[in-house]
Amino acid sequence: MKNCQNCKKEFEVYSEDRDFYTKMKVPEPTFCSQCREIRRMVFRNERALYKRGCDLCKKELIMQYDKDVEFPVYCRECWWSDNWDPKSFAKEYDFSKSFFSQFKELINAVPRVSLVTQGNIVNSDYANRATDLRNCYLVFGTTLAEDSRYCVWINDSKQCMDCYAVIKSESCYECIDCITCYNCLYSQESKQCSDSWFLYNCRNVSSSLGCVNLRNSSYCIFNVQYSKEEYAEKVKEYDLGNRDNLEKFKLEFEEFKKKFIVPAMVTSLGENVNGNWLESCKNIFKSFNCQSVEESRYCTSVYSAKDCMDYTNWGAGSELIYECANVGMSCTNVAFSSECWSSLRDSRYCMNCHGSKELFGCIGIRSEEFCILNKKYSESEYMELREKIIQQMKEVAYTDKAGMSYLYGEFFPGDISPHAYNETNANEFYPKTKEEVISSGYNFKEIEKKNYTVTLNKEDLPKTVSDLKEEITKEIISCEHKGECKHGCNGVFRLIPEEISMYKRMGVPAPLLCSNCRHYERIGKRAPFSLTRQKCQCSGKSSDNGEYVNLSSNHGVHEVNTHCLNEFETPYSDRIIYCLECYRAEVS
Repeated sequence: MKNCQNCKKEFEVYSEDRDFYTKMKVPEPTFCSQCREIRRMVFRNERALYKRGCDLCKKELIMQYDKDVEFPVYCRECWWSDNWDPKSFAKEYDFSKSFFSQFKELINAVPRVSLVTQGNIVNSDYANRATDLRNCYLVFGTTLAEDSRYCVWINDSKQCMDCYAVIKSESCYECIDCITCYNCLYSQESKQCSDSWFLYNCRNVSSSLGCVNLRNSSYCIFNVQYSKEEYAEKVKEYDLGNRDNLEKFKLEFEEFKKKFIVPAMVTSLGENVNGNWLESCKNIFKSFNCQSVEESRYCTSVYSAKDCMDYTNWGAGSELIYECANVGMSCTNVAFSSECWSSLRDSRYCMNCHGSKELFGCIGIRSEEFCILNKKYSESEYMELREKIIQQMKEVAYTDKAGMSYLYGEFFPGDISPHAYNETNANEFYPKTKEEVISSGYNFKEIEKKNYTVTLNKEDLPKTVSDLKEEITKEIISCEHKGECKHGCNGVFRLIPEEISMYKRMGVPAPLLCSNCRHYERIGKRAPFSLTRQKCQCSGKSSDNGEYVNLSSNHGVHEVNTHCLNEFETPYSDRIIYCLECYRAEVS
């Protein structure tokens, strides 16, 4: 066991971890796996946007960096152009200084790209980390979306709003972790569902309301079957187009969900997996939001990758990746790097480098090899100097603002991130107070107070969509949280014509929260990226607390009417949790 340098808690280094460290020729980490993940996430800003000018062409655009950053920022067109040369910022390595102090000087000199976008971005200026968008507004981390607003990770979807992790879906509103759904609202962890409201973990369900763990059904309300005519009449009585009725139903549905079992993890087509939201994965450990990942450990939001460890975001045919964030597209043997893609190989400590190999401590390098601190060397010179720097890094530490030491084998110190903690994914999944952020050595950004004059109090916002007039787009509406929450609340918000059209089409009242607060509410409904050891709560005839009565008498893993002995690691803590075998016997 080792003690984490950051949180001071003990963590275990497994034999499989050591095998990977040996393969990558790196020392064991001094941070625990969760603190390592937080440190990587501090280098990924998805949703914080600013209006500022390009430092090359001077055109004013939406960017992910505010005006107060130390380095130049170029628009996408300028950054990818031949109008500047990253090697012109090259530095000679100075052995009288630590590596990270010199790297910090370099990254504060080399221009950064304004937004991370690829493909055709059409009428979608307010987007980041996105590919092929059309008519989207405030959409992030997404590939292939159309006519969508206020969404994150909605791949291959269209006409969606206020959704998170929705795939191949259309006309969905306030949905989370849903796949191939159509015209669904307020639903979570459901697949192949349509024309329904308030579903949780349902499959192939249509025209239903407030259902949990339902399969292959229609015209159900709170899991009770109705005729088509009865269903229509009951739905009409609920009148969910009225905000008061909608909020009442939300509370009722939350209580209803507590009576049902959840699986220890959400996984499909997996073999020897540990974590949550894992699809078509094999031999992966403590990983989340992964698809087609093999032989990997401590990965989050990675797809199509193998033989990786401590890897956050991307993949796309990459392998042998260690302690990296936002690295992908056929990258191989890369460690301690961020924002690198397109076949980067055999490199360490890089940012924004692409199509290159054998780089060490570089930023912005494209289609090059054998560079250190952006300076080009011959192969023999590079190999010799790199080994000398690695040896120096093992002996000369960089000390961050919190007093923690960084030697060779650690990811970038948090205080050299171009983003403040509360601008990044770290704040979404591991929220901290300002004091906690600073004590951990990260940067914190005070939210700029904007001088908006509220013209419509949230109490005066129409309760029904039928009373929502087009003129309301001119109003500045007060957010229910009034800027007093920890979600980067804007304090006020506006409704745009496109979202009003969707509210009317779907029959829902306008929200009382700004888009930031709505986003954090969705995040809060998901299970955390952490696991605890628990026992299956199936006691044979029912759950341990008696709230759920088993439907099947044959669970396979234990005898009839006896308690299941299975134990597992799970992200869930406040639900009735069954092992996968018992859950699947109940919900087939």
